[in-house]
Amino acid sequence: MNPDRHGESGPDCPYVTGPSALGGARLARELPGVYERLRTQWGPIAQIEIAPGVAAWLVLGHREALDIIWNERLFSSDPRRWNLIAQGLVHAQAPLSAMLGARPAISRLDGQEHRRHRRALTEALDRVDAPRLRRMVHDQATALVDGWAAHGTADVMAQYARPLVWSVFARLLGLTRSSLTVLDTLIGHVLEGTDAAVRAEAELLEVLGVLVTSTRATPGPDLASWLAHSSGLTVREITHSLMALLLAGVESTVSAIGNTVRLSLTDARLGAALAGGRLTAPEAVEHALWAASPMPNIAGRWATSDVTFGGCRIHAGDLLIPCLAAANADLGVQGAGASGNRAHLAWGTGAHGCPAKEVARLVAATAVDTLLVRLTGIRLTVPDSALRWRPSLWCGAPSQLPVRFTASGTRAAAPPPSLALMAVPERRRDDTGEGEAPPRWGWWDSLAGW
Repeated sequence: MNPDRHGESGPDCPYVTGPSALGGARLARELPGVYERLRTQWGPIAQIEIAPGVAAWLVLGHREALDIIWNERLFSSDPRRWNLIAQGLVHAQAPLSAMLGARPAISRLDGQEHRRHRRALTEALDRVDAPRLRRMVHDQATALVDGWAAHGTADVMAQYARPLVWSVFARLLGLTRSSLTVLDTLIGHVLEGTDAAVRAEAELLEVLGVLVTSTRATPGPDLASWLAHSSGLTVREITHSLMALLLAGVESTVSAIGNTVRLSLTDARLGAALAGGRLTAPEAVEHALWAASPMPNIAGRWATSDVTFGGCRIHAGDLLIPCLAAANADLGVQGAGASGNRAHLAWGTGAHGCPAKEVARLVAATAVDTLLVRLTGIRLTVPDSALRWRPSLWCGAPSQLPVRFTASGTRAAAPPPSLALMAVPERRRDDTGEGEAPPRWGWWDSLAGW
C-alpha cells in the first residue's frame, strides 16, 4: 500500500505526507496525543506503518469506525484476505502475525462461523455467578491492598490491577495460579510484537490446549470446561477462542482499572465527585472508558474489494484498524461520556463486540471501589505527563502507575477462600476421557484452508 497506488492526494486523503510510523517507542512516549495528531494531519482515516514496510489504514472517525465494524460484507475479520501475505511482506514468523494472523477463533471469523463461536462463548459466560464474582474480586482486592498498605507507596498496575485481574481469569478459565506469571509474560510478547511473539503464541496455544484437553476428561467450574462439554466446538476452536479471550480480556480489564484510578487522581472534578458520592465506581469506569479506551485499537479488518472509503481509495485485502480511542474522542460524540453513558466503543460494538464486557465492567468497578475506599490520601508520585505506556497498538494504559498514600497499619489479610464462579458441567456422553492432542495450529496453515 502506498500513495501512488491509492488515488490522488487531497484534503481527505493527503498521501503526499506518506504513512506515519506507529509503534514501539513512539507509542510508549506519545500515546495520549498520538491519535489526535494523526487526525489533525490526515482526517478520519490515516495511513500508517505498523512495522517496517507493512502499511495499514488507521480509522480515526467515529462514523467511519462504526461503518468498518458493522459492515462485514465490505470489511472482513478474516486475515486470510490480507494482500500483503500474497506480496510476501507478511510471513509466518513476522512478530505482528501473532496478533494479526488468522486463527479459528471468535475474533477472526465472519458470518455463521462467527455466530457459532460467539453463541458458545456467550452461553458459557452467562453461567458466571455475578454476586460470587463481585465477592471474589472484593476479597482478592482487599488482600492485595492489605499486603502493601503499610508501605505508603505502590504501583497500581504491577501490584494491584494486574495480579487481581489474573486471579479472576485464572478462576474463570480453570488455570493454575503457578502458570499466571508465565502466561502474562507470553501475552506481553504477543501484544507488543516483540521478536519472541510467534514463539510466545505457540506456547500459549500449547498451555491452553493442555487445559482444554484435561477439562474434557475432568470438568471443573470454569469456562474451559463448559466450552469443552456443551458448546459443540472442537478442542482446537476452544483453545484459540480462550487465547483470544486472554489477549483481549486480561489487558483491557487491567487497563480499565488503571485508567479509572489515574483519571480519578488527575481530574479534580472526577476525583471530587467520586469522593463525595456524586459518582459511583461503575460510572467512573464508564467515564474512563470514554476518555481512554483500554484496548485502543481493534486487531484488524480487511477490505473484501476495492472501495472508496472516507475519501480514500482502499484496495481489496488492505488492512484497516478501527481506532476505538480516537472514535470515542471524535468531535461528533464529544461530551457523550458524562454520567456513565455506555455508548462508547471501548469494548467494540456489533457482532464482534466484547462478549465478556459485563464481566470486565464488574471486575473493574469492584477493583476501583475497593482501592479508593481502603486507601486515604492517594496521589500520583509523578506527573501524569511523565507516565510511560506499553509500546503497543493494542494497549491503552500506562505500564506503571506509582502512587503514594497514607500508610496503614492494617495486617495483611489471610488468603480469601476459593469460590466457584459457575457450576460444573455434565460430562459429554461421547467423551472417552482421552480428549484430543493439544493443537499445534499456526495462523499460516489457514492459507490452505481449515
